[in-house]
Amino acid sequence: MIAGGTQQLLDVTTRLLLDEGDAAWMEEPGHFGAREILRAAGARLVPVPVDGEGIDVDAGIAAAPDARLAFVTPARQSPLGATLSLQRRVKLLEWARRNSAWVFEDDYDSEFRYDGRPLPALQGIDRTGVVIYSGTFAKTMFPGIRLAYAVLPDCLVAPFASALSLLSRYVPLLPQLALADFISGGHFARHLRRMRMLYAERRESLLGALESRLGDGIEIVGSSAGLDVVARLPPGVSDRAVARIALGLEVETIPLSRYAIRPERRGGLVLGFAAVPAARSLRAIPALRSAIEQGRPD
Repeated sequence: MIAGGTQQLLDVTTRLLLDEGDAAWMEEPGHFGAREILRAAGARLVPVPVDGEGIDVDAGIAAAPDARLAFVTPARQSPLGATLSLQRRVKLLEWARRNSAWVFEDDYDSEFRYDGRPLPALQGIDRTGVVIYSGTFAKTMFPGIRLAYAVLPDCLVAPFASALSLLSRYVPLLPQLALADFISGGHFARHLRRMRMLYAERRESLLGALESRLGDGIEIVGSSAGLDVVARLPPGVSDRAVARIALGLEVETIPLSRYAIRPERRGGLVLGFAAVPAARSLRAIPALRSAIEQGRPD
């Protein structure tokens, strides 16, 4: 199913599958765009903690075993970067099957992995039709292309088609045709290889600069894949205050607390590197260091 973005696909999902007051698992911290879609649908958000193996399925079952939907980012957890372990993938699918729940899999940037090999999509091991898989070209091509896609269980194809035809009629055809030619001609695969190499260089530059100039004060997580990393700040430092100060110094970051429903025990900054040449990353580090120093409590 082709749509104008992952947000639209999740919006259709909530309209079709959730009633007001239904519980929905949300990774904690997790993507704020998805969180607001679920909240707008009237879902009861259940924050489920994330660790080095991804979403803690046991914690989700303990908190809300009767949830109707789980929003997950298994390939690379947004924003902390963990890959959902195989054991937890199986447990998540079994929970959904047993409780007639749905799993929305947002595979937003799995094409860009720099260390090791990624696991197959969660949808690829789904044998009972509980996973709604969503991918996007916003990361691999450019955000303005506004093209995303869903791989749906058979029983949802007709309802989704009807809902999308009512909400937006159709996604503009010209970008789809151009992209189809781009893919079939082999250009997309070559483009991905080039971008993967470029982003890997920019990632290494950013990580090296952070380690050499800010290494004692921060902890880097989620750097093995994707287009950004998280820099955990020293305890007691407000990430929102640091982000605000950094913006005044012409360095744009996203506070980690923006992704969380509950207060984070340790703040952090989400630092994107894909659109930032290495030289600009290096120039930004002194400003970032100054923002962290100014953000320390008195």
